Amino acid sequence: MEPASNHSDEADERYGSFTTGGGDVVVYDTDNPEAWLQSDYAVEVGTSSGRTSA
Repeated sequence: MEPASNHSDEADERYGSFTTGGGDVVVYDTDNPEAWLQSDYAVEVGTSSGRTSA
């Protein structure tokens, strides 16, 4: 499994993510092993300054 891209901000250290061999992305809470989600679709979220309005 290869890790998905992560930011190194301190707040991000509570959460982790990885990509499965099948291409799904799993995001999990490092403090609670029962808190995780898995998806076959993911998008990167940037800062609001990088977004454009419609």
